[in-house]
Amino acid sequence: MKEVFATTKNVQRFVAGIETVRTPIRGRIGMMLAYGPPGTGKTETGMWYAARNDVPYIRAKDITSRRSLLSNIVAELGEAPSFRSDALFDQAVEQLLERPRPMLIDEVDYLLRGGMVEIMRDLNDITNIPVVLMGMEHADKKLKRYRHLYDRISAVVRFELFDQGEIANLAAQICETTLSKDAIAFIHKQSKGKLRLTTTWLARAEKMARLNSLETVEATHLRQYGGGK
Repeated sequence: MKEVFATTKNVQRFVAGIETVRTPIRGRIGMMLAYGPPGTGKTETGMWYAARNDVPYIRAKDITSRRSLLSNIVAELGEAPSFRSDALFDQAVEQLLERPRPMLIDEVDYLLRGGMVEIMRDLNDITNIPVVLMGMEHADKKLKRYRHLYDRISAVVRFELFDQGEIANLAAQICETTLSKDAIAFIHKQSKGKLRLTTTWLARAEKMARLNSLETVEATHLRQYGGGK
């Protein structure tokens, strides 16, 4: 596989969404929601964007508390975290005012318990920086319970499962062998459009091509790995 990050339609929509929220509306910077089914590349895209643009990426967990969330944010902003939650919040505000940049919060579903997600609204309100919330398939519906927060969302990006055309696009960017149309159709059926499974099948196609000196991998070759007709 080529050592490149593939620019899929999901990635393009994600980047365009961030550019949208970075543009002020009546002087205010909005928030963004990126959500979709598992396996569509949300986390990979968020981590890629954060590394490429030197912006903080924070991933919430099942055990995340208000204090641990703020501590992780402060650490990602490059400062040693204080102990108390109020001091941590002040640290985050100070750093974001000193050096404004977008902030990505992944697995936001974990922050909906107890209203921890409201911390992100407060940071957006005080610092006027873009906050990108990333969540699972029904994150949009869950966030609508927080009306004051949801009203700040000016860009919504849904990550979609891959169709055959997008699998062909991905293969052209990262695969070091050629795949036939029926091989693409086979991979689409086996992967159900999920990025992780798609890349697994593309790796298998490359291995098949190397072992058998194939110029083009077809569905019949891939069936040797299983998966039926």
